[in-house]
Amino acid sequence: MARNFKQAALYEVINRTRFRDAQHKALERIGVVKEPLKQEPELPQVLSQAKVEPVKTDIAAKSTRPETVWTARPKPVRIYPDRIELCLTWQVAGIGLLALVSIFLVFFRLGQISSKKAVDEKNVSPTKAAVENIKPQPVKIETAPRTAVEPAPPKMIEPMGDNIIVITSYDLSSHLEPVKQYFAQYGIATEIIKRGSRYLLVTQDRFDNVEKAGSDGNIMKKKITSVGANYKPPVGSGFESFGTKPFQDVYGMKVK
Repeated sequence: MARNFKQAALYEVINRTRFRDAQHKALERIGVVKEPLKQEPELPQVLSQAKVEPVKTDIAAKSTRPETVWTARPKPVRIYPDRIELCLTWQVAGIGLLALVSIFLVFFRLGQISSKKAVDEKNVSPTKAAVENIKPQPVKIETAPRTAVEPAPPKMIEPMGDNIIVITSYDLSSHLEPVKQYFAQYGIATEIIKRGSRYLLVTQDRFDNVEKAGSDGNIMKKKITSVGANYKPPVGSGFESFGTKPFQDVYGMKVK
């Protein structure tokens, strides 16, 4: 329905009346207007004279709710009742993916280091123990009682022969040192000499004949076999024991 512009609308009449009242009061304060304001037609009369028409204004149509501003760029994270959506740019997604891969690689490398360290600790312990077992331990030689065997006095007046008694031989001279000390307890002086690639434990004394019964060399040979049968290497040293009944095959060797 088109509006009749010859008739005033209701809100225009009301606003005009309020404006004139306010203007008259302001003039009365400053003493400009002393006469009473001409009364406007009462509101019921105005309502009867004015034809009220519905006026659609933009203000009435506007909602009291705050206006939502829509932008072209969506939010990075959007939460819905049944899902969560992520909206990221290619640059942000690429950087996030690289960061995730880097973190994964760091944790993977740390796991490798920790597992390798555990394996090394597990393998080092037996090896270290084995190395310590291989190392020659200090030999503890128990000193025999003085009353057990008295060393035979050297025979200075008898001429020395050109034969020595070979007690045993071995590839390493360190395994012959305990044997040397063992025979020294029983008055048998020995020394270690090298012949080719092997080391020989021989007597320091020389004899004319080793195989002749009753000779000094033969007596010494029997003494060596008797004493040597009880030889035991130091406990835990790892040295050669030379059999269950060692030094039973001693023999004489001629030297220059």
